[in-house]
Amino acid sequence: AERLAEIQSDNLALEMENKLLTLHASRVLQATSEEQEETEKAVRKASRKAGKKERLPQELTLQQKWEISNAEGDVTKAAIEECKTVQEKLIDELRALLEEADIKIAETSKDQYEFKRDVFNSAPGKPMSEKVQHFLEEKLRTKESVVGKLTLKNAALKQQILKMENQLQHKEEMGEVLHVIDFDQLKIENQQYLEKIEERNNELLKLKLTTGNIVQTLNASKKRLNRLMVESETLKRMIVEKQALTKKVQEEIDGIEVEKVKVKKANAALQKQIEESGMPEVLEYVTQKATAHQLKKDLANYERKVEIGEMELRRLRTQTARGTGMTGMGGTGGLGGTGATNR
Repeated sequence: AERLAEIQSDNLALEMENKLLTLHASRVLQATSEEQEETEKAVRKASRKAGKKERLPQELTLQQKWEISNAEGDVTKAAIEECKTVQEKLIDELRALLEEADIKIAETSKDQYEFKRDVFNSAPGKPMSEKVQHFLEEKLRTKESVVGKLTLKNAALKQQILKMENQLQHKEEMGEVLHVIDFDQLKIENQQYLEKIEERNNELLKLKLTTGNIVQTLNASKKRLNRLMVESETLKRMIVEKQALTKKVQEEIDGIEVEKVKVKKANAALQKQIEESGMPEVLEYVTQKATAHQLKKDLANYERKVEIGEMELRRLRTQTARGTGMTGMGGTGGLGGTGATNR
């Protein structure tokens, strides 16, 4: 079993070497086919003169394998670098397209907002067609101004490109061609600028996210403010109702106090009359006794009403004082006041 595993491992290694050699041969021998044909002819002539055939080697040496693997590694690295260059170019193009799409979306949103503001939400004096025509004319003038600015900028860039080309041509004529180290320096600077651009893009993305969070917080604060304003209006209305109810209860208490004074005066007069009149007759005594009993009963009822009214007044005053800060206590006070009035 171990011998079989070793043989399989060797076979896999040989297959990989054969694939690598085939790839290398198909790439190199294609470019040097003519030279190989001439070499083979010379070898055949030399072998004929020698009178015998020389056996070609069947295996590659380690040096040859190393050279082939290095050559294929360099080719693979070059292909990877080329793919990276193509991918970076494609990424730059896609990033530019995304930025252009974002700009177009922002411009479209701005145009939509301005159209609603200038056409739908403007003064109702002009007809709708005149508003639309005026809006389109303003937009055309704005676009023409932007086109003019871009044309001037394009012309300036063309002049700058022409100037740089002239400078480069002058340097080539003077023999001051850029060396490899200059290109390496330019690559380093370009990489630094790309890193700065990436940092700025990340900062812009963070600012967009922060702006979105701020807008959400602002909307939540607006909703909370509206809810608090509604609660404040409700509390104000409840305070006015409680004040009116307190005033009504106070008037009832004042009326009961007046009736209480009157009943006390009548009772005192009756007691005095009973004391001064001496021994009344039986029927008159019964009548006066019943009247006195009724008056005492009425007096007790009035005193009870006065006590209830004073307790209700104190409770309403306490609830009115607390109603400005506590909504729940205000609602309970309104129910208590209604119950007292019903009693």
